[in-house]
Amino acid sequence: MALLLPTAGAPATARAAEPAKGLSAAASPGAGDAGAQILETSVLAAPRPVPASDDRTHLVYEVQLRNVSAGPVNLDRVEVQEPDGTGPVAVYDSRAIERVMLDPKARTFSRTLAPGKSASLLLDVTVAAGARVPARLVHRFDVSGAADRTLRGAATKVDRRAPLNLSPPLRGDGFAVYGCCRPPFVHRLAVMDLNGGTFAAQRYAIDFVQTTDGVHSYAGDQARNESYFIFGEGVRAVADGKVLAVRDGVAANTPQKLPANRAPENLTGNFVIQDLGGGAYALYAHMQKDSLRVRPGDRLTRGQELGLAGNSGNSTEAHLHFHVVDSPGVPLGVAGDSVPYTFDRFRIRNRITGLDSEPEAPVRADAPPAPDRTGRYPLTGDVVDFP
Repeated sequence: MALLLPTAGAPATARAAEPAKGLSAAASPGAGDAGAQILETSVLAAPRPVPASDDRTHLVYEVQLRNVSAGPVNLDRVEVQEPDGTGPVAVYDSRAIERVMLDPKARTFSRTLAPGKSASLLLDVTVAAGARVPARLVHRFDVSGAADRTLRGAATKVDRRAPLNLSPPLRGDGFAVYGCCRPPFVHRLAVMDLNGGTFAAQRYAIDFVQTTDGVHSYAGDQARNESYFIFGEGVRAVADGKVLAVRDGVAANTPQKLPANRAPENLTGNFVIQDLGGGAYALYAHMQKDSLRVRPGDRLTRGQELGLAGNSGNSTEAHLHFHVVDSPGVPLGVAGDSVPYTFDRFRIRNRITGLDSEPEAPVRADAPPAPDRTGRYPLTGDVVDFP
């Protein structure tokens, strides 16, 4: 279901992301190490703390790596540290690295970088709710292959701005969340290279599908859009703000089949882009043909119905794709860097496990104790009720 953008043929309106301030441009040898440079490192965008439904605060970001040596480089261990800290904030061993080190073009994972090749480490560092969040981070890399060495790099500040607190874009019960932040990656694979820069527009994007038993999203004929519980559900504005762009008139797909035309300009299907203010823009995508009730220039109020959930664009079954970015990227809403957000309230009905197995084997799991959440981001596998 995921809205994933190819790295080639990107829309001409997309802009390159500006590098975050204070980031390291190269990994340097650790104390006592010497030799030729092996890795160039940087952080794509400074992480912003996001309180999530697991009652932990998440720092979600990407470390960009490039092998500048003459031989292959293996990442054996990555430590996330505070510059003046006494111990690591997080540790990724070789098995964990194999699940988070992404070749953005091939969308494959490996902990080995060939000479001249680049990769993105898709990191999710968490601290307990209410615990102190680091102000800055630096990374230690234990590498082998071209040389056995310990390197330090990819220093970044932590952006202390609070996430946006929004109303949910749907109303009702049993919405399964496919979004952020750990494997299985749904949208974080869409790290894009554009105009000489790199950004992640969909870091916090969520695909919502509706369930009745906490797992299954349809009943009856799998090839009919009307069999899917979310098909025709009202999509609502998450905040006050002006409509910047819409598209209506894209025909629905046959479920479980991708459309033949997957050019970048067609990936969002029928959509609404809304200016939330403060440099944040919401995208509501894959909506039903001829269902949109708003037009560019309309002033929306929180909770106002925009149209109906559908199965248009780069979609294999009816769902709502929602994300927020720091640039409107008109006409498609996919250019710019992802902006974190929370929903003002929801209840966790149950959770789905087994999504990261091969093959995927979803299983219904009980909701956590005290399932009501306020001002939290729902994580992949949550099944939530929106009042």
